[in-house]
Amino acid sequence: ALNQVVLWDKIMLRGDNPRLFLKDMKSKYFFFDDGNGLKGNRNVTLTLSWNVVPNAGILPLVTGSGHVSVPFPDTYETTKSY
Repeated sequence: ALNQVVLWDKIMLRGDNPRLFLKDMKSKYFFFDDGNGLKGNRNVTLTLSWNVVPNAGILPLVTGSGHVSVPFPDTYETTKSY
């Protein structure tokens, strides 16, 4: 099973520099773990994907090459503290 969630997004316009230089980013959206599988999980895999909005035609979903696995904490913040 594959679960997906948006943690951060950015709108880039034609002519913008497409390189992202991000470090120590906080989640843009409040994240809820409704199940029991993420808290304390030592192998959560993150991937980067994006949509390219064409002038006309279908809306393709593009996935970047590569991924990173990160451990989730044993406890969560209870409020949005940033």
